[in-house]
Amino acid sequence: MKKEPKTKRIKSTILILLMICLSSFPAFAASPTLLECDINNDGIINTLDLIEMSNHMNSKGAPGWIKEDVDNNGVVQVCDLMFVANNYGATVNQNNMQRIQKLSIAYGDDIGDTSCQSFIANHFDMLDCPSTQTTGAANIKALNSKIKILGYYDSIMESKTYSDWSTVNSHNDWFVHSLSGNRIERNVYPGQYLMNPGSGWSTYVAQRSKTFLTNNPQYDGVFLDDAAVDLQGYDYTFKVSYSQFATGVLSNWRSWMLSYMTNVKNNLGSDIVMANCYKGTELGQKTKCMLWENFIHGRSSAYNENGYGSDWNYGLNAVDELHEQAELGNIIAVNSGCENANSHPTEAKKWMLFTLACFSFAVVDLNKAYYSWQFYSTDSTHGYYPEMDINLGQPMGDYYHVSGTAQVYARQFVNYYVAANLNVLGTGSVTFTINGVSKTLAPRTAVFIQK
Repeated sequence: MKKEPKTKRIKSTILILLMICLSSFPAFAASPTLLECDINNDGIINTLDLIEMSNHMNSKGAPGWIKEDVDNNGVVQVCDLMFVANNYGATVNQNNMQRIQKLSIAYGDDIGDTSCQSFIANHFDMLDCPSTQTTGAANIKALNSKIKILGYYDSIMESKTYSDWSTVNSHNDWFVHSLSGNRIERNVYPGQYLMNPGSGWSTYVAQRSKTFLTNNPQYDGVFLDDAAVDLQGYDYTFKVSYSQFATGVLSNWRSWMLSYMTNVKNNLGSDIVMANCYKGTELGQKTKCMLWENFIHGRSSAYNENGYGSDWNYGLNAVDELHEQAELGNIIAVNSGCENANSHPTEAKKWMLFTLACFSFAVVDLNKAYYSWQFYSTDSTHGYYPEMDINLGQPMGDYYHVSGTAQVYARQFVNYYVAANLNVLGTGSVTFTINGVSKTLAPRTAVFIQK
């Protein structure tokens, strides 16, 4: 007798289980979207999605910790399987999805793990990862050919632990020196030295990046960390005071950095050059792509800390600066977070929604706007919540102040209204009405109101 193929047996088993489940459970009033039910993101809800569900059955984590947790209750169970089964055979038009893009930042050895590779490929649109993790990056690209992958490099620091130290160490003129002629070492990372962007270091980085991308086509560009236009203003500390820096370093630093970023981008052409430049958006203008780290509420900010307060116009200054870059057609990206998020999951999620809402005020082209939460290994969410997949639709006008409130701002999108209460913690909640819907927001929280 001919043996039944294994795949067919799996399909039959799943379908039988689903028939039993569907006869035993009531219908649900609110169902997840088709996009949420397309577990493997291949554009169709079918047996492959059900197999993915069964492989994670009874797994537990934070709500929405993996896409298989369809109903976002923290447990992959029969109810999730039913939601997917109810949409069996449906196709998902990814092109109709108009949402903010999702960026994962995964350092260390994270992407060497196959479960990490699968998670990132299934949940994110862009990845910033070590340039040394070439195999992991290739595996992720194989799982999701559309994901953009950036190789990490530090733009102004060189360490004795880096693989190219012997090459760089032989060029003493590439280093920044003190008045006494010594190389300037960083405080927080001993053995890491400040490089001179006005020296041959600029050409070296540009050529190194070009060679790297040529040899590793799974990467779509480079991520240049520490792209600081103002060392003192960004609170960098070194083992010597700034008064001991060699003459001309600080006065020329800004112009050096602008020329340096321009040089790298010119050498890489259409490849992505994401400068981690914080509020130095003029550097991002040179690379056509920037990351604002610690946007509104950073990874080291506690759950009961405000993040950007009145000195930042409650965060609107950052929103406006990013919006200016977006209007120029440049890629804008942010990273937000919360310290000890695993210990305060409810508060952490509120901060995620708040910072995502604030970022939505800045976007122009949703395909050129990337939001990231934490780093991959920072907490159990791995930087992903299902709410990041909200199909906002394109923005309709700029953000605006909600009349009758002190600090509530909103923005209209094709499918949603987004509102955020920018008041600092400790102030009262605010009730307001948008599009006929009454909402009450506590300070530093946000809401996404579907039309």
